[in-house]
Amino acid sequence: MKLIFDVGFNHGEFTDACFKKFPNTQVVAIEANPNICTRPNNDNFVLLNRLVSDKNDEEIDFFIEHNADGISTASPEFMDNSRFTKGSKYITTKNNHNWADAVKIPSITLDNLIEHYGTPDLIKIDVEGYEYTVLKGLTKQAKDICFEYHEEMDDEIFKIVEHLESIGYNNFGMIGYFDEGDIFEEVTHSDKGDPYLEYPKSFHTFKELKVDRFLNKDRTLNYGMMFATTK
Repeated sequence: MKLIFDVGFNHGEFTDACFKKFPNTQVVAIEANPNICTRPNNDNFVLLNRLVSDKNDEEIDFFIEHNADGISTASPEFMDNSRFTKGSKYITTKNNHNWADAVKIPSITLDNLIEHYGTPDLIKIDVEGYEYTVLKGLTKQAKDICFEYHEEMDDEIFKIVEHLESIGYNNFGMIGYFDEGDIFEEVTHSDKGDPYLEYPKSFHTFKELKVDRFLNKDRTLNYGMMFATTK
């Protein structure tokens, strides 16, 4: 891979995995939380303190969770409905998170990023419930895309897929943690939930994935990455 967009850089774990697997790649990383935009740029790496959204140059509220910056978000729905708020059988410290601090972050779209940096081989999006708004800012087909999904926000998955299909994506794969175990032929189970740069074993139309078998928003357990490709 020659160019990768890391949308939701956080502390750079995904970017580090990219450079380990593809030493000569270029990574454009975007992180909304100004407190963790500290890695210096170099010839193969650019870090932007922007909030990727569906419109350019707007000042958007970004809510920082200081005790767990990995779940900072621009999505009020995520703060209200995620497993970190409601809890689950694995997360018993529900309601202990506090997204009290909101900062205004200038927005940028995927279209704008592509116009400036070129079309990436992979766009990775992990933005805690804001994935649909990010992808609305992509109005034409790029290359491979992967985005984080949460069982409790399954409505977002359907909206994302509908949008991606409208711009030419027709093959989808899922890799993630499934509480049911490795029993579904169409999706790839991983105890890690989100194993960086690991593609699903197979791709299908979205209808063929039959996601209603393992997505139940009241359970708040299953999560992982969905991949979209035109291949």
